[in-house]
Amino acid sequence: MTRIRFQEVAIKATRRWVDADGKKRQETQKFWQTISPFNKRPDGTLKTEADIEREITAQRDAWLATGDQQS
Repeated sequence: MTRIRFQEVAIKATRRWVDADGKKRQETQKFWQTISPFNKRPDGTLKTEADIEREITAQRDAWLATGDQQS
């Protein structure tokens, strides 16, 4: 059976904080999508690498913003 591997576009983000007990904590998350015929825009055209980078950067920024409420 043939295996097809699509190119992955990914970024990682790490948020750090000090918890209520004064202990240092950190959490890392990877945001990713692939460039494939199945990853399309709402109008049905294929997403480009730049489109994907904009989307995952927005996801990363939203995730980092929610980290401000860590306790």
